[in-house]
Amino acid sequence: MKQKQKGFTVLELLIVIVILGILAGTLIFVLIKGAAQSRDARRVQELYQIGHALQQYYTVYDKYPENTDTGDIGCWGNWDGGSILNGEDDLFIQPLIDEGFITAPVIERNPTGSGNWEKCSYRYMKVDDPCCGCSGTYAVLYGVCETNRCPTNERPACCTCWDEGAGTNDPRDITIFLKEE
Repeated sequence: MKQKQKGFTVLELLIVIVILGILAGTLIFVLIKGAAQSRDARRVQELYQIGHALQQYYTVYDKYPENTDTGDIGCWGNWDGGSILNGEDDLFIQPLIDEGFITAPVIERNPTGSGNWEKCSYRYMKVDDPCCGCSGTYAVLYGVCETNRCPTNERPACCTCWDEGAGTNDPRDITIFLKEE
């Protein structure tokens, strides 16, 4: 009589290892994606909080704060850039801090990518006609998301020179326009 061997064959073990590898890979992908979405939600909330502080400043002074910080690492000309690459002592929108509308440091300012434009993950600018057709003075807040889950269609209809006017979507950024009346 032959005795039946107990245990698993090599093929059965390989199948189980492959299945476990696929499950682990899927779990890691979901966790990484969820962390990026969580950071994006925090960024959007922080921008709205800064926007609220700008509105409080406007209520008190009947104008938005001037640009106080130009030429930062990776940012365009007149933007006040909020990036950790600018240094810990480089405060973002200094007039809001000086007047107590926000506290320093306001936000954890993380670079979100390797491109220079992404290194300033938050930007502020007070500007006349920010969008090649939007008359008046605006306070503009800008942020970069890691995923395609940022709010879209946030620009005014007159904003056409960024190729992102009303009706078009840019799911990787958020811009808040506050108009001086």
